[in-house]
Amino acid sequence: MTRADLSLLPLARYRKLRLHPTSTAKEARRLFRRNPRLYHLPIVSESGQYLALFPKRSLLRASPEAPLSDLPQVTISPLPPYATIYDALQEMESHKIPEVPLAAEDGTYLGLITTDSLVHWWAQLGAVQERGTVIVLETHLQNYSLAEIAQILESDDIRVLSLYLLRHEADLHKTYIVLKVNSIYLARSLELLERKGYRPVKLHGDLVMEKNARDHLQALIRYLEM
Repeated sequence: MTRADLSLLPLARYRKLRLHPTSTAKEARRLFRRNPRLYHLPIVSESGQYLALFPKRSLLRASPEAPLSDLPQVTISPLPPYATIYDALQEMESHKIPEVPLAAEDGTYLGLITTDSLVHWWAQLGAVQERGTVIVLETHLQNYSLAEIAQILESDDIRVLSLYLLRHEADLHKTYIVLKVNSIYLARSLELLERKGYRPVKLHGDLVMEKNARDHLQALIRYLEM
Protein backbone atom coordinates (compact mmCIF):
# COMPACT_ATOMS: atom_id res chain seq x y z
CA MET A 1 0.00 0.00 0.00
CA THR A 2 1.42 3.37 -0.99
CA ARG A 3 1.08 6.37 1.30
CA ALA A 4 -1.18 8.03 -1.28
CA ASP A 5 -3.61 5.09 -1.22
CA LEU A 6 -6.56 5.77 1.09
CA SER A 7 -8.47 2.53 0.36
CA LEU A 8 -9.12 0.11 3.21
CA LEU A 9 -8.60 -3.29 1.61
CA PRO A 10 -4.78 -3.35 2.03
CA LEU A 11 -5.27 -2.49 5.72
CA ALA A 12 -7.67 -5.37 6.44
CA ARG A 13 -6.41 -7.71 9.15
CA TYR A 14 -7.68 -10.86 10.89
CA ARG A 15 -9.12 -12.22 7.64
CA LYS A 16 -9.26 -15.79 8.97
CA LEU A 17 -10.32 -14.86 12.49
CA ARG A 18 -14.04 -15.44 12.98
CA LEU A 19 -16.77 -16.76 15.18
CA HIS A 20 -19.81 -18.63 13.85
CA PRO A 21 -23.47 -18.23 14.84
CA THR A 22 -23.25 -21.58 16.66
CA SER A 23 -20.07 -20.63 18.58
CA THR A 24 -20.17 -20.52 22.38
CA ALA A 25 -18.88 -18.06 24.96
CA LYS A 26 -16.04 -20.49 25.69
CA GLU A 27 -14.86 -20.33 22.06
CA ALA A 28 -15.12 -16.54 22.04
CA ARG A 29 -13.02 -16.28 25.23
CA ARG A 30 -10.37 -18.49 23.66
CA LEU A 31 -10.12 -16.27 20.56
CA PHE A 32 -10.01 -13.09 22.64
CA ARG A 33 -7.16 -14.53 24.72
CA ARG A 34 -5.25 -15.26 21.51
CA ASN A 35 -5.93 -11.72 20.23
CA PRO A 36 -5.73 -9.50 23.34
CA ARG A 37 -5.69 -6.22 21.37
CA LEU A 38 -9.17 -6.83 19.95
CA TYR A 39 -12.42 -5.73 21.60
CA HIS A 40 -14.72 -7.23 18.95
CA LEU A 41 -14.69 -10.43 16.92
CA PRO A 42 -16.57 -10.91 13.64
CA ILE A 43 -19.43 -13.38 13.47
CA VAL A 44 -19.37 -15.02 10.04
CA SER A 45 -21.74 -17.60 8.54
CA GLU A 46 -20.56 -21.00 7.33
CA SER A 47 -20.69 -19.65 3.77
CA GLY A 48 -18.37 -16.75 4.69
CA GLN A 49 -20.97 -13.98 4.99
CA TYR A 50 -20.36 -11.29 7.59
CA LEU A 51 -23.20 -11.13 10.13
CA ALA A 52 -22.26 -8.96 13.14
CA LEU A 53 -19.56 -8.05 15.64
CA PHE A 54 -19.31 -9.77 19.00
CA PRO A 55 -18.02 -7.52 21.82
CA LYS A 56 -15.71 -8.78 24.53
CA ARG A 57 -17.88 -7.15 27.21
CA SER A 58 -20.72 -9.55 26.37
CA LEU A 59 -18.68 -12.31 28.01
CA LEU A 60 -18.56 -10.72 31.47
CA ARG A 61 -21.35 -12.85 32.98
CA ALA A 62 -21.80 -15.45 30.28
CA SER A 63 -21.58 -19.14 31.10
CA PRO A 64 -19.01 -21.10 29.03
CA GLU A 65 -21.61 -23.00 27.01
CA ALA A 66 -23.86 -20.00 26.30
CA PRO A 67 -24.42 -19.67 22.51
CA LEU A 68 -23.51 -16.32 20.96
CA SER A 69 -27.07 -15.99 19.71
CA ASP A 70 -28.14 -15.50 23.37
CA LEU A 71 -25.55 -12.77 24.04
CA PRO A 72 -25.52 -9.08 23.02
CA GLN A 73 -23.97 -8.33 19.64
CA VAL A 74 -23.11 -5.13 17.77
CA THR A 75 -25.11 -4.64 14.60
CA ILE A 76 -22.94 -2.61 12.27
CA SER A 77 -22.94 -2.69 8.50
CA PRO A 78 -19.58 -3.64 6.97
CA LEU A 79 -17.64 -1.17 4.89
CA PRO A 80 -17.06 -2.05 1.22
CA PRO A 81 -13.49 -2.64 -0.04
CA TYR A 82 -13.52 0.66 -1.95
CA ALA A 83 -14.22 2.64 1.27
CA THR A 84 -11.51 4.99 2.49
CA ILE A 85 -9.59 5.49 5.70
CA TYR A 86 -11.86 8.45 6.45
CA ASP A 87 -14.93 6.21 6.19
CA ALA A 88 -13.41 3.84 8.74
CA LEU A 89 -12.61 6.69 11.13
CA GLN A 90 -16.16 8.00 10.79
CA GLU A 91 -17.62 4.57 11.59
CA MET A 92 -15.33 4.12 14.60
CA GLU A 93 -16.36 7.51 15.95
CA SER A 94 -20.04 7.00 15.21
CA HIS A 95 -20.24 3.57 16.89
CA LYS A 96 -17.54 4.23 19.51
CA ILE A 97 -15.66 1.06 18.59
CA PRO A 98 -11.99 0.41 17.73
CA GLU A 99 -12.70 -2.12 14.95
CA VAL A 100 -14.95 -2.05 11.90
CA PRO A 101 -15.67 -4.96 9.54
CA LEU A 102 -14.89 -5.02 5.82
CA ALA A 103 -16.92 -7.09 3.36
CA ALA A 104 -17.21 -7.55 -0.37
CA GLU A 105 -20.33 -6.35 -2.18
CA ASP A 106 -21.81 -9.86 -1.90
CA GLY A 107 -21.30 -9.76 1.89
CA THR A 108 -18.20 -11.98 2.00
CA TYR A 109 -16.14 -11.15 5.09
CA LEU A 110 -12.75 -9.58 4.18
CA GLY A 111 -11.30 -8.73 7.58
CA LEU A 112 -11.27 -6.08 10.28
CA ILE A 113 -10.02 -2.52 10.07
CA THR A 114 -8.49 -1.69 13.46
CA THR A 115 -7.23 1.48 15.06
CA ASP A 116 -3.79 -0.16 15.13
CA SER A 117 -3.76 -0.52 11.34
CA LEU A 118 -4.87 3.09 10.86
CA VAL A 119 -2.19 4.34 13.25
CA HIS A 120 0.41 2.29 11.37
CA TRP A 121 -0.69 3.85 8.06
CA TRP A 122 -0.65 7.35 9.56
CA ALA A 123 2.84 6.81 10.97
CA GLN A 124 4.16 6.11 7.48
CA LEU A 125 3.28 9.62 6.32
CA GLY A 126 6.19 11.93 5.77
CA ALA A 127 4.41 14.57 7.82
CA VAL A 128 4.69 12.30 10.86
CA GLN A 129 8.24 11.15 10.28
CA GLU A 130 9.76 14.48 9.31
CA ARG A 131 11.04 16.73 12.05
CA GLY A 132 9.40 20.06 12.59
CA THR A 133 6.63 21.67 14.60
CA VAL A 134 2.90 21.16 15.03
CA ILE A 135 1.04 24.46 15.27
CA VAL A 136 -2.56 24.79 16.47
CA LEU A 137 -4.23 28.01 15.34
CA GLU A 138 -7.67 29.32 16.26
CA THR A 139 -9.68 31.46 13.86
CA HIS A 140 -13.21 32.26 12.67
CA LEU A 141 -14.37 29.94 9.91
CA GLN A 142 -15.09 32.86 7.59
CA ASN A 143 -11.51 34.05 8.09
CA TYR A 144 -9.87 30.74 7.15
CA SER A 145 -7.78 30.75 3.97
CA LEU A 146 -5.32 27.96 3.21
CA ALA A 147 -3.69 30.08 0.51
CA GLU A 148 -3.08 32.92 2.97
CA ILE A 149 -1.58 30.63 5.62
CA ALA A 150 0.69 28.92 3.10
CA GLN A 151 1.80 32.27 1.66
CA ILE A 152 2.79 33.60 5.10
CA LEU A 153 4.75 30.47 5.98
CA GLU A 154 6.40 30.10 2.59
CA SER A 155 7.60 33.70 2.75
CA ASP A 156 9.86 32.43 5.55
CA ASP A 157 10.85 29.31 3.58
CA ILE A 158 8.64 27.16 5.81
CA ARG A 159 6.87 24.25 4.13
CA VAL A 160 3.45 22.94 5.20
CA LEU A 161 3.67 19.15 5.59
CA SER A 162 0.07 18.55 6.62
CA LEU A 163 -3.02 20.54 7.59
CA TYR A 164 -6.46 19.68 8.90
CA LEU A 165 -9.32 21.37 10.73
CA LEU A 166 -10.73 20.46 14.14
CA ARG A 167 -14.18 21.41 15.39
CA HIS A 168 -14.10 24.17 17.99
CA GLU A 169 -15.56 22.88 21.26
CA ALA A 170 -17.01 26.21 22.40
CA ASP A 171 -17.90 28.26 19.30
CA LEU A 172 -19.44 26.82 16.12
CA HIS A 173 -18.29 29.89 14.20
CA LYS A 174 -14.64 29.14 14.97
CA THR A 175 -12.28 26.32 14.07
CA TYR A 176 -8.88 24.99 15.03
CA ILE A 177 -6.27 24.63 12.29
CA VAL A 178 -3.64 21.96 12.97
CA LEU A 179 -0.48 22.42 10.91
CA LYS A 180 2.69 20.35 10.69
CA VAL A 181 5.57 22.41 9.29
CA ASN A 182 9.20 21.56 8.59
CA SER A 183 10.76 24.26 10.76
CA ILE A 184 11.20 25.13 14.42
CA TYR A 185 11.93 28.82 13.75
CA LEU A 186 8.46 30.32 13.68
CA ALA A 187 8.48 33.60 15.61
CA ARG A 188 8.09 35.91 12.59
CA SER A 189 5.51 33.70 10.85
CA LEU A 190 3.41 33.34 14.01
CA GLU A 191 3.40 37.09 14.46
CA LEU A 192 2.19 37.58 10.88
CA LEU A 193 -0.45 34.85 11.25
CA GLU A 194 -1.78 36.45 14.41
CA ARG A 195 -2.07 39.81 12.64
CA LYS A 196 -4.24 38.08 10.03
CA GLY A 197 -6.57 36.66 12.67
CA TYR A 198 -4.98 33.23 13.24
CA ARG A 199 -4.35 33.01 16.98
CA PRO A 200 -1.66 30.49 17.99
CA VAL A 201 -3.09 28.17 20.66
CA LYS A 202 -0.40 25.49 21.01
CA LEU A 203 3.00 24.60 19.66
CA HIS A 204 4.49 21.12 19.74
CA GLY A 205 8.12 20.92 18.63
CA ASP A 206 11.71 20.60 19.72
CA LEU A 207 11.95 23.86 21.66
CA VAL A 208 15.17 22.76 23.33
CA MET A 209 16.77 22.37 19.91
CA GLU A 210 15.61 25.85 18.95
CA LYS A 211 17.05 27.37 22.14
CA ASN A 212 20.36 25.56 21.66
CA ALA A 213 20.54 26.70 18.04
CA ARG A 214 19.89 30.31 19.05
CA ASP A 215 22.54 30.10 21.80
CA HIS A 216 25.12 28.77 19.34
CA LEU A 217 24.22 31.48 16.81
CA GLN A 218 24.56 34.24 19.41
CA ALA A 219 27.91 32.81 20.55
CA LEU A 220 29.13 32.81 16.95
CA ILE A 221 28.03 36.43 16.46
CA ARG A 222 29.85 37.49 19.64
CA TYR A 223 32.98 35.67 18.43
CA LEU A 224 32.86 37.38 15.03
CA GLU A 225 32.46 40.81 16.68
CA MET A 226 35.63 40.36 18.77
